[in-house]
Amino acid sequence: MMSEDGRAPVVARGPIVWLESLAGTLIVLLSVAYAGDLHRYMGLSIYDAQILAAGLTLALTTGFLAVARRSTGRVIRALALVAALVTFGVGTYLSLDYIQITMEAPYLPFWLVLLSGAILGALLLNIVPSVGYGILAVVLVFILYGLFGDLMPGAFRSRETLPSELLIYLATDANGMLGAALKVAVVIVVPYLLFGKLLSACGAANFFNDGALALMGRFRGGPAKVAVTASSLFGSISGNAVGNVVGTGVVTIPMMKRAGFQPAYAGAVEATASTGGQLVPPVMGAAAFIMADMIQVDYVDIMLAALPAAILYYVAIFINVDLKAGRRNLRAVPRDEIPSGWGALKAGWHFIIPFVVLFYALFALNMRPERAAVLATVVLLFASFVFGYKGERMKPRELLPLIADTGRSALDLIIVCAAAGVIIGVLNISGLAFNLTMNIVAASGNSVVVLAVITALISIVLGMGMPTVGVYILLATLVAPALVEVGVPVIAAHLFVFYFGLLSMITPPVALASFAAANIAGASSWATSIESMKLAWPAYIVPFLFIFSPALTFDGTWLQVVWTLATAILGIYMVTAAIVGFFRRDLNMGERAAIGVAGVLALMPAGLMPGFIWTDVVGVIGFGALCALIRPSASAEGSRHVAQGSERPVRAGHRSPLG
Repeated sequence: MMSEDGRAPVVARGPIVWLESLAGTLIVLLSVAYAGDLHRYMGLSIYDAQILAAGLTLALTTGFLAVARRSTGRVIRALALVAALVTFGVGTYLSLDYIQITMEAPYLPFWLVLLSGAILGALLLNIVPSVGYGILAVVLVFILYGLFGDLMPGAFRSRETLPSELLIYLATDANGMLGAALKVAVVIVVPYLLFGKLLSACGAANFFNDGALALMGRFRGGPAKVAVTASSLFGSISGNAVGNVVGTGVVTIPMMKRAGFQPAYAGAVEATASTGGQLVPPVMGAAAFIMADMIQVDYVDIMLAALPAAILYYVAIFINVDLKAGRRNLRAVPRDEIPSGWGALKAGWHFIIPFVVLFYALFALNMRPERAAVLATVVLLFASFVFGYKGERMKPRELLPLIADTGRSALDLIIVCAAAGVIIGVLNISGLAFNLTMNIVAASGNSVVVLAVITALISIVLGMGMPTVGVYILLATLVAPALVEVGVPVIAAHLFVFYFGLLSMITPPVALASFAAANIAGASSWATSIESMKLAWPAYIVPFLFIFSPALTFDGTWLQVVWTLATAILGIYMVTAAIVGFFRRDLNMGERAAIGVAGVLALMPAGLMPGFIWTDVVGVIGFGALCALIRPSASAEGSRHVAQGSERPVRAGHRSPLG
């Protein structure tokens, strides 16, 4: 029966929604069961590729079902449903009969060409609705290169590849779609997504917000400091920049605006703080898990190596917020809005237990990351049922919708990782990765500095419109080997490209985290993106410190690590003070220039050139001299100016935690 406007009735979409939920639930259950080695306990022998094929099939099927649900046209809806049915049938066959298929693959049978074409076509059709046109364009370029690369001139010429050979290789080989990137998404990241979703549903987000308010609310510019603290804490469990913005920004951005921060700046603070969540252990972002798999090191080593970067990132934002608040005399959070620190801890202390279990499993037991996540999730689930939060306990009936929602959240990630697998497959079968590495090194003249700059520019350009995972995989395959070739340590090289891929979330013209924050703040998307870049300026410098200061990845003695980290923080503080124009009081142009020069000297990596350790020493001495010369004014110590956009004055005694 049709509705009055000629469209299909809404009730017809009920089964589609149910099927979407079922597919999402199966994705999570499949991943958790495999991560928990359930198949081994049952005596089953299952290959990784079979699980990956099943997970990809469910994701692609769910993608087509989502298109059918959203579509208002009968033809498009019917085609989407047919595509979902075909994809599910073909993908299920690939998963169940994978061993026999791989034995037939070298002979290039026509039926396998059709099967491979169906899987690859389903992926290409799902890329745009899930992650946009940017990554689709990149994937298509690589597929075309795989087909016609033998016609390219010079060093970019590849061996001739038959279309049937390329299709089967990309769809069924463990170096194609069913490769390392997809394995990370399906096997490792999904359990962490479930862990994060469960934490949010149990009230952990509110617990972290209350903790941040109690910790930072009483200082000047308190609302912005609460946003930075809350986003770093929440980001450590979400590992998703946009999700972090939405999760904490709805509370922190209005709070910052009420305190007197401009809407664009408030949105920028939340966007930059939320983006850094992908650097914060224990979850970080999916790219960190992929990095561990690609360079064959333990995830724990990646966490430790990225920790100094996370510290520098958040300290830089915190410093900017503090100095901006100091210059504009912006108030703290009103005392009646600050919860008791003890009360917040008492209400949600049990949320700490799963993190203790997670860290113990990772560090002490050396457990696989996905299995540690499953264990922590079980502990969290038990604690939520027993203790609850602020009088509310999670109910068993809420668990199934939460699992289905986790599966839907994993959809985009699975699709982008499968697309990255296509890119990696073309690079492997064509030999392009080796050729590019050699040519990039030659173009840089074997100069680490020139090569790092080239890599940074490529990273920023590729990051426009692409998610962090896609950018990292592309750069880790194409560019990171060139950095390693000229002597950069492997982890430092991959953190370099990971960091710049991360910055794509706040770098215009396509800055997804900044756009999400601008929407909440009611500000211009472009203005918020520009403010985000200004706020996070050190983030564009820190990756270079990885290369020239290995101590920033814990590659060195503790004395070297502490010295390098301390001078980097001091340099960031001084340069930010010069940019903002405030250090204990408003600065004149001469003072800004002096403190800026001292900051640059402290920031210069000691390993850049022999003798550069003395630039750190001069920078530190310069800071001491400026502290003695620049005395705080009376207004800076205890101002009662009324903050712009606020009816409440700044309260005397609300000091900066930075001094």
